[in-house]
Amino acid sequence: MSRVLVWLLLVSWSLSATAQDRSEWVPVKDLKHRWLTVNRTGEQYIPYVNGRSLNYPVLGIIINRSESAGLTLTACVPQGASVFINNMIVHRAQAETCLVYDADSLFSEYGKSSLFISFFKKNLDPSTITTVLTTRQPISSLDGPVNPIIQITQRSQDQFADFFVVAILLVASFYAFLINRYPKGHKDFFNFSKAFSLTLKEEKVLTQRNMGTANILFFILYGLTIALVIMLFWRVFGGIPDMFEFISLNTFRSSLVGWLVLSFVAFCVVELKYLLIRVLSSLLNVGKIAQIHFFDFVRIGLIFISITLLAATALYLSEMEDQLAFTVLLYLFVTLLGIRIVILLFKLIGDASFRKIHLISYLCTTEILPLLIGIRIFF
Repeated sequence: MSRVLVWLLLVSWSLSATAQDRSEWVPVKDLKHRWLTVNRTGEQYIPYVNGRSLNYPVLGIIINRSESAGLTLTACVPQGASVFINNMIVHRAQAETCLVYDADSLFSEYGKSSLFISFFKKNLDPSTITTVLTTRQPISSLDGPVNPIIQITQRSQDQFADFFVVAILLVASFYAFLINRYPKGHKDFFNFSKAFSLTLKEEKVLTQRNMGTANILFFILYGLTIALVIMLFWRVFGGIPDMFEFISLNTFRSSLVGWLVLSFVAFCVVELKYLLIRVLSSLLNVGKIAQIHFFDFVRIGLIFISITLLAATALYLSEMEDQLAFTVLLYLFVTLLGIRIVILLFKLIGDASFRKIHLISYLCTTEILPLLIGIRIFF
């Protein structure tokens, strides 16, 4: 009789243990909308639009440590597909299979805060690729809450959204201060009719105070605004250029410090731009256009950057994480900066006392090359 009781106890224990071990992979976030592919020239990665044919048989994603902590990456690939991590091959599928990678282990192994995982196969069909962040949960927990006690979950370490809201409030407060403290300066900088006029306006009073206190404060606003726009694009697209690896967007403090540093860099670039314009205009003996050129450069740029920040803020705070919308906004932002050069060209042509080819060379050195270098460095 005792043997029967012991046997029954062992059977019941094993059944309960098996029930506790029953678990299932539960999707947390589908990464399909963040796929990247190679452009037609084969020189850089661009966002992949669902349903579009691939220029090259490559798909990739960037995952960050902050968003994938404690999760696993489930990647289903077809037969013959090769899997790369940071452009190094790690697996070649001999048959159609689903690979499961522990995210924490990956980041520990590679020692990076973000990883680029890509898939390559000749004649790759995107519909055969699946990339999902998942977690493992007991099946019983999927049927409904067993424990009525509310479980306390750990707060995510990603605090960029908190920082962004505070940063927007700070920029808005600084903007309001400038309106009340320097209403004339605000009216000058945000005078759309003069800013976008294709003729050079006589604004000696404005241009003579480029290095005045009021204008410098607006230059600081320019730096704060463009730094916040750049950081938001970095955050959405999940990548920070190697030159700025010291900037982290995971915590409130690191994001705030990074914003102040990037704003200071932007302010210094603006001042260097002023120096470059003065030097070149002096060499070409056209010093009279240097002041108005620099003032209009800042004025038009500040208007375009403010518009971009408002649109990006509306997208981000509305939790529209569609990278396609931000990609369109990024291209629009770069296009607006290019339009600024066209406006400046027509403004200066009407007043230029030298050959147009000299003016174009002057603008190439002071506008086009710095813009291309800036895009290359920051994006």
